[in-house]
Amino acid sequence: MDITIIGGGASGMAAAIAAAREGANVTIFEKEARVGRKLLATGNGKCNYSNTNYEGRIYNEGSEDFVDKVLKAVSPEETLAFFKDLGIYPRFESEGRVYPASEQAASVVDALRFELDRLPNIEVINSHWIKGIVRREATGGFFTVSHQNMRKHADRVIIACGGRAGSQYGCEGDGFVLAEAQGHSLVEPKPALVQLTCSEKYFTGLKGVRAKGEVTLLVKGKDGEIVPVGSEKGEIQFTETGISGICVFDLSGRANRAMEEGSCAVVIDLFPELSVHDFVVMMKDRLEKSKHKSCENFLNGLINKKLIPVILKESGIKKIEARASEITQEQLKSICRMLKQWRVGITGSKSWNDAQTTSGGIKLEEVNPETMESKLQKGLFFAGEVLDVDGRCGGYNLQWAWSSGILAGQKAATMEKE
Repeated sequence: MDITIIGGGASGMAAAIAAAREGANVTIFEKEARVGRKLLATGNGKCNYSNTNYEGRIYNEGSEDFVDKVLKAVSPEETLAFFKDLGIYPRFESEGRVYPASEQAASVVDALRFELDRLPNIEVINSHWIKGIVRREATGGFFTVSHQNMRKHADRVIIACGGRAGSQYGCEGDGFVLAEAQGHSLVEPKPALVQLTCSEKYFTGLKGVRAKGEVTLLVKGKDGEIVPVGSEKGEIQFTETGISGICVFDLSGRANRAMEEGSCAVVIDLFPELSVHDFVVMMKDRLEKSKHKSCENFLNGLINKKLIPVILKESGIKKIEARASEITQEQLKSICRMLKQWRVGITGSKSWNDAQTTSGGIKLEEVNPETMESKLQKGLFFAGEVLDVDGRCGGYNLQWAWSSGILAGQKAATMEKE
């Protein structure tokens, strides 16, 4: 069995190793100078390569059943065993995150590259991009893959060239083009796990501020009503153009998709551990004890100092040095509203270069989750980010890459050819 894999990223390398171990002859085509380049940047260079915690919503809406079938076929536990066999010892951290004991993404990349080199039935062709795929039904049903000025025949083809996130690593949506040429359709790709940009001008002075809290995404429903569609807790990072942090990243794909339909916003709660009632009671008591202080000092110790002028100004208090005793009940209500229900308009997100993954991709109803084979084109398989699957931060997207890649490689190598 001759298998061509398009893309030498996480899912492509996993697919190649799995297929070669089943006896197939494998060729990987990678457009970059070396395979695994994007993987080197994951987890801030530490490579959070899996996660053992699968409680709650992990992957995008509509993909759960599909992903569940793939992860049952190649589980996180099997994935950790796969990497142990390559010499990668896991280190388990908070919230189920799994890192290599070396805490170096380079260790994971090197282990995969070593195995690709070790297996005699794998050929890696770098700096080559694929121009097209043609199925030759009249001559036995094999594929002809065109790459630059050459052609190669294959019994099976696995498209594993990622999405569009991380375009600086060569991710430009090539797989989407190849899939559409084979009759597949797409959910329009959008940046995900990415910083959101906001409309308010005061963010220019908040760069570098970090605060624990909860972020709720609001979108306009079909009836025009603004409704919450998801909330995440964690550290919120303020930037000169908007908001960032893991809790924001986990909402960003949905935010970008919601903006297709219209406007969206987020509500920031800087004190999610307190109800609105309890927070107002606390603030009234705080004000009563702070009447001798300035308005600025009234909020000192409660929030980051850079936030204080913004909160006061947005609450109608122009002079932060004024006495706290001058704060009116309406202004206090506004301060409480800002700290518990701070609404911010979302204008978009940072670019594909900044995104960690892609929301959207090849529609899942066109792919068999038991095999990763196309339902439209026999012998054509998919793996990884090219499909309409995107997960939360924490190793879930790499887990998807490994599971879908290994499954695609195994099935491409062992399924009977029709």
